[in-house]
Amino acid sequence: MNTKPGGDTHDDDVDGVDAVAAGLAAEYAAAVAAIAAAEAQAMGVLARAQAVGLERVAEIPRTAGREAELPLRALAAELGACARQPDRSVQRRMNDAHTLVNRFAATFESLAAGAVSVGHVRAIVEHGVKITDPTIRAAFETEALERAASTTPGRLGPQLARLVEQVQPTTFAERHKVAREGRGVWVRDVADGMTELLLRGPAVPVHGIHDMITHIARDVLNTARAAEAAEAAPADAAQAGAELAAEVGSEGDGETVDEAVVDSRTMDQVRADVLTEMVLTHRIDTETGEGLGDGHGGLASIRATVNVTVPALALAGVTDDPAELVGRAPIDLDTARILAASVPGWERVLADPITGGVLAVDRYTRSADLTRHLRVRDPHCRFPGCRMPTHRCDVDHGQDFALGGATDHRNLCALCRRHHILKGETPWRVKHHPGGVIEWISPGGLHYTDTPPPVTIGFVPDVEDAPF
Repeated sequence: MNTKPGGDTHDDDVDGVDAVAAGLAAEYAAAVAAIAAAEAQAMGVLARAQAVGLERVAEIPRTAGREAELPLRALAAELGACARQPDRSVQRRMNDAHTLVNRFAATFESLAAGAVSVGHVRAIVEHGVKITDPTIRAAFETEALERAASTTPGRLGPQLARLVEQVQPTTFAERHKVAREGRGVWVRDVADGMTELLLRGPAVPVHGIHDMITHIARDVLNTARAAEAAEAAPADAAQAGAELAAEVGSEGDGETVDEAVVDSRTMDQVRADVLTEMVLTHRIDTETGEGLGDGHGGLASIRATVNVTVPALALAGVTDDPAELVGRAPIDLDTARILAASVPGWERVLADPITGGVLAVDRYTRSADLTRHLRVRDPHCRFPGCRMPTHRCDVDHGQDFALGGATDHRNLCALCRRHHILKGETPWRVKHHPGGVIEWISPGGLHYTDTPPPVTIGFVPDVEDAPF
C-alpha cells in the first residue's frame, strides 16, 4: 500500500486499477497544494503591507475620519496597480490576511504547507473570529484543522458553526436576536446590464425560499421535457413533411410547420425567472394586510421538506441549546418551535453521548422507521464532499438488492442522483462499515472515507420526568 495525496491508500496490486486516473488525481492534488502554498505567500505579503499601513496610521497626529485610512489606501493602491487588481479588493484582502496571520497562525502555516485550501481557511476564520478568548480560539483552531484534513470547505463550515456554539460565552438565541436586526435586501449592479439582488435574513426562511423555487424550477423543466418527448414522434413526421414540401417548392400552399419550442434554460436560470415572477406578481395590501406573511417570515408555510434537528430538552424549555437546519446552520429555538408546531408526528433520536453517532430512531406513530433513521444519519449525500440535502437524494443499496443486499441501515445510504449514477455506471465502488461509515474506492484505487456527521441531540439521565 502506498499513501497518495487526496486519498487514504492506493492499491497497487488490485486488478482493474485505473492507473491513469490515479496518476491524474495525484498530480491534481499536488497542484492544489502548490496553489495553496502560493496563496499563503501572497497573504503573507498582504499581512505585512497591512502591518506597515497600521504603523503609518499610528504616526499620524490625529487619526480621525478619512485621514486615518489614507496610508492603508495608498499601500493597497500600490499593490493593486502592480498586480493589476482593484485596490479596494486588495485593501480588503490586506485586512483579512492580517487577521489570518496574527490570530490564526496555525491555519496560515497549514495553508503554506498545502495541507488545507483557501476555502478551508475562509471557513475557519469566518467562524473563529467570533471567539474573543485567545486560548479558546487556539483550541478551536486545532480542532478545526483536524476536521479540515478529512473534509471539504462546504462541509467544514456547518461543523465549525456547531463547534463555535459549544465555546461561545453568550447563547445562540442572544446573538441571533441581535443578528436579526441586520436583515435586509440590497441591489448591486454588475457588468453587461445585469444586477444582483442580495437578501440577508434568518437561515430557515431563506433556505425555504431557495428550496421552494428549486422545486418549482424542477417542475417547470420536467414539464418541458415531458412535452418535448410527447412531441418527438409528431415532430419526426412534420420534418418528413417539411422535406417533401421543400422538394415540391413553390407548388405547395406556402404553409410551414413550426418547430417545437424546447426549454433550454438551466436550473439556475429557471430559479431566477421563478423568483422574479413570484415577487413581481405578488401584491400586498398595506391597509388590510392581505398578502402579508405570518409575522415570522413565512415559517408557518414550511413543512417537512426542511429537516431541522431540535434538542428535545431545548424544545421543552429545559435548556437553551440551539437547533440546527441540518447540514446548513444553527437556528434559534423560537424558529424551531414554530416549525415544530406544524409537524404531524414527533421523532426521538438517541445519539451516542461520546461520538454523537445515531444509535436509534423511533416514533410513536406508524411510519417508515428505517427511512427516518437514514434521514437523520445521512443529512446529505454520502459521497465525500457532497452537500445535497437528503430529501433530494436517492436511497441506495451498497450491495445491490438483486444480488442479495439487505434493505437495512447497514447497507443503505443517501446518494444524490449524480453520485448514485456514478456508483452504478462507473468503476467507483462502495463499502459499508459499522456506524454508517462509507468507504469509496475510486477507479484509480484511492480510498475515501465518509463518516456521518455527529447528531447534536440526545437524552440526559438526570431529568426525572420527560418534558414531552
